[in-house]
Amino acid sequence: MIAAALLILLAGAEATPPEPRSRFEGMFTDWQGANRASAEAEREAQAQAPAAQPAAYGPGSPALGQRVGEIVALGDCSEGERVARAAGDFALVAAVRQHCEVKSAPTR
Repeated sequence: MIAAALLILLAGAEATPPEPRSRFEGMFTDWQGANRASAEAEREAQAQAPAAQPAAYGPGSPALGQRVGEIVALGDCSEGERVARAAGDFALVAAVRQHCEVKSAPTR
């Protein structure tokens, strides 16, 4: 019986007591862990996403030029410029500005 009690005491002595929690433990952000989790989430999203289709109204596309041309032909130069700028086609923005300036210039 004494031997059993000694074994229990010795077994308990070998186990390390839990370390006390630091009062600063939850104060700081683990940026490496956050970055790792973010990169993993992006990889998973890209793997699950279907292949990107080319934009029908992307910069330099004939469809974008056609659409902006229709808007400008109706006399709404500011909307045509806005649509071209939103699509990122700055050459088309310049063309709309030039066309509208020529159209609105006074004739002699």
